[in-house]
Order: sequence, then C-alpha cells, then structure tokens
Amino acid sequence: MISLTRLLALAAVSLLAASASAQQAGPPSALAQAVAATQAAKAAYVFDLDIDSAEQNWRARFDPSATPNLRLLEPRREDLENDDRRAFDNIAERMEGVSWCASDNIDRVANVRLLREDAETATYAFQPTRESIRGEQARAYANRLRGELTLTKVNPDITHVRIFTPAAFSPMPLVRVDRLNIAITCAAAPNGRRFAAETVSEVRGSAFGQAFDERTVQRTRNVRPAS
Repeated sequence: MISLTRLLALAAVSLLAASASAQQAGPPSALAQAVAATQAAKAAYVFDLDIDSAEQNWRARFDPSATPNLRLLEPRREDLENDDRRAFDNIAERMEGVSWCASDNIDRVANVRLLREDAETATYAFQPTRESIRGEQARAYANRLRGELTLTKVNPDITHVRIFTPAAFSPMPLVRVDRLNIAITCAAAPNGRRFAAETVSEVRGSAFGQAFDERTVQRTRNVRPAS
C-alpha cells in the first residue's frame, strides 16, 4: 500500500505538471498566444507510453478510437499485482490524450513572474492552485508546490515545465515528503505544437516509518495521427 500511495502521488502531480500554466494581473502575451495556438491546433493522436521506475517497467499504448483508450502492452494487465493494477487503471482513467505543454489552464494558477530570459526564450515562475490540479490527492497541498515554465519567443510555445517543493511537508499523517521535483521536457507533435515528451519525477521522504527515494520516468513517443 505504501508503494501504491507513492505511485498515485507521482501520477497526480505529473498530471498537474503536464497541464499547469499561469496567471497574473497581466499575463505575458506570448504565453496567451502559445495557449491559443495549441488549443486551435489540438488533434487526436495515437502514442506509446513508457513508465519506468525501480518497481515498474510498463509499456502502454493510447488510442482514442480503442476501448479502453490506454492499453497495457507489457506486462499484461492481468499479470499485475492488485496494487499495480489499480495504479495503472487510475492512470488510464485520467488520461485523455497527449498532454499539451501550453494547456488551457492559463487562468488557474497564480503569481507569474519573469525569472530570466535570453534571445530565444523566457522562463517564468508561477504558483500552482487547487483549481489547476487534476489529481484529487495533490490538490490538498497545492500551496506547497512551486512551478517554472520556459517559453519560446518566436512562435510562442512551452519547452520545459518544472514543479517542485521548496520545503519539506507532510501530505498526510505519518507521511513526510522531503523533496519533490518533476521536470518535463516538451517536444513537437505532428501539428507543430509541443507536448510532454518526458516527465522525470523524483520524490524523497518517509512513509509509516520507512524511508523512500524514488525516481519515475514517463515518456510519450511515436505520436501519430489517429486513424
């Protein structure tokens, strides 16, 4: 159960990271352009999904025309332990398709501010809010999270997103998270807009008297138009 709790927490926050954007009194016009362009270009895609950690090595395929949309290829779903099967089913239930880096949640997080920029990109900090988080578990500690995103200046789009905790906290009794860091690298889909191609989640802490230090890598690859 401890392993399942950590896996679900990682899945919930990675969904947040993949879908979070930003809000402020006057949001950067380039960010608004990126979101508008992504929403206008959205398309249905088939893709392969790899999830790798010390305990899981899953290969799955998402097909919007199939039932279920997300199907585990390796190992077989029926061969999973009960906790792992529930964890995969939770991911499958939440997954709606490619995770666009410039999502439509621009009005749901707060306090965007410029951190640094160069000739090609600008990096902004932001504060996730409960409304910007899709995972039910993670909503309770939205105020413990911080975020950063990097935006291109030409043909604006998001290239990187980072979600992290600046300090240790306890998301539930007998559980302590000392460090959480989620780094998302975005790549261009066939429509030219960027999606979350790789999500690296690292979490360290303790649960019910046992220390944990986990790293999970989630990759979306072979993105292609649905037939």
